[in-house]
Amino acid sequence: MVAALLTAGAARLEWPVVAGLSVQAGIVLLLAVCVRTHALPSSSAGPSDSPAQPPLGRSLWIRLIPFGLVLLVFLVVYVVDSTVSAWSAVYLRRTLAASLTVAPLAYAAYQAGTVIGRVATDRLVQRFGGVAVVRAAALLVAGALAGMATAPSWPFAVLAAGVVGLGASVLAPLCLASAAWLRPAALEAVLARLNLFNYAGVVTGGAVSGLLGSTGRFRLAYAAPAALAVLVLAAARHFTQQPPRPARAEHVPPFDRADPQPLG
Repeated sequence: MVAALLTAGAARLEWPVVAGLSVQAGIVLLLAVCVRTHALPSSSAGPSDSPAQPPLGRSLWIRLIPFGLVLLVFLVVYVVDSTVSAWSAVYLRRTLAASLTVAPLAYAAYQAGTVIGRVATDRLVQRFGGVAVVRAAALLVAGALAGMATAPSWPFAVLAAGVVGLGASVLAPLCLASAAWLRPAALEAVLARLNLFNYAGVVTGGAVSGLLGSTGRFRLAYAAPAALAVLVLAAARHFTQQPPRPARAEHVPPFDRADPQPLG
């Protein structure tokens, strides 16, 4: 957001490109100087003390498909993210006749919506549930992308870009959180498998956005992902967050259940 606003400000002040990039490089350098390291806590358990990972089996791949579909249609998000970050300024400039000062604002609005969406997701899920949040986010993304594709002027496109970021930002975190409940005992392995869909989405999204953007048909570049976003609705019912099921305990007589000591 800061970089986009600095670019817009530099264009407003008619600074050369070198000056604008130098200011941004100075900010990055300042952040690097201010970074402080923190020691990670050491684990007292050795490798031999860690519990053995249970076998995952092939059925887990099938249960991961809905979440992988969202990440790939979150090629909706990767196409959108790539298209907004790489082409939104060009879209506002060439198609909507925006000035150089205004052109970076769509990307700033998209990132602002992303920050707001990530901050609000936890509370929304706690109040309405993961299924409702995913469905609302998918409809929000589809509607906002359609708004960008049909935007009559740049203010409308900037507002739509912010709404796209607001809806798209919640999908990937909820994918990871919901998939984690499939096998809580093998959390790392489950997320590693899900990340394969993530990588495929990154590669495919970048290629598709490049093809759509390079043609100059920017309205089509936003309309096509809008249609894909609706597919997320089919997978939304799988986004339930439940506590891990406790292991089955042996039958305990009723009088033992009243014992205040933990049963294991």
